[in-house]
Amino acid sequence: MLLAIGLGLAALGHPAAAQRIVLDEQKLWGYAEKLFRDGEYYRAISEYRRMLHFFPGGERVAEGNLRIGQALLRGGETAQAIRHFDALEARPRLSGVLDGIRFLRGLGYLDLERERPYPLREASIASALADLRKISPAWPGRKNVDGFLKALHETPALPEKSPALAGTFSAIVPGSGSFYVGRHGEGALTLFVTALLIAGAVESFEEDKDGLGVVLGSLGIAFYGGGILAAVSGAHKFNDGHKARYLAEQRQRFGLVIDRGGAAAAFRSSF
Repeated sequence: MLLAIGLGLAALGHPAAAQRIVLDEQKLWGYAEKLFRDGEYYRAISEYRRMLHFFPGGERVAEGNLRIGQALLRGGETAQAIRHFDALEARPRLSGVLDGIRFLRGLGYLDLERERPYPLREASIASALADLRKISPAWPGRKNVDGFLKALHETPALPEKSPALAGTFSAIVPGSGSFYVGRHGEGALTLFVTALLIAGAVESFEEDKDGLGVVLGSLGIAFYGGGILAAVSGAHKFNDGHKARYLAEQRQRFGLVIDRGGAAAAFRSSF
């Protein structure tokens, strides 16, 4: 499909020279795709939007809209990508690619704020699973989606540490709770500093240096309490880390990942 724009130019009193700038939907698409493959996602988005502006009824409307969302995901603009897919879902003309919209938005929710502790991501993960469950059985990638959903539904028993037990251990012997959750350096430091402070406080009181004894004793008690909290926190981090790793492993296993980067990067699944 072609779009011709006539431009009249006049200079130095000479007759206007007519020029024709021809926009071709397929050429715009091809250039946008090249930018996408090269990892120039923001430039690619501009070209996809240019194509959609000039060819609102063209053959690439659905693909172009999906590609904008994919480019946002690969460019790390996850929240913006999710909003983009929300807007697409409400457009009746794009109902034919609804499965692709839900799949990509599901990937976005799985990627959303991955650096945050696992419990704070659970709402986003639930939204991702809700999107993935809505994908129709006839969609080409549904087999992988089903495998992923089953793996999360049937999550095996993962290594786990009891926060209560970690805190109790550190209450009995400073630092031992941190050893229990595998944070050996933290445990050794807690034990050494707490013992040093308490020993210094006792010695100060024995030498009638009450002021110094109060200071060292207060610091020792604070460090002792901090060691208990650190052990409890360490247990939670241990458990959360295993959950996050299991989720990441299943995403890799079934191809529900977004690879970011240059030309070598690609989505693992078809949509």
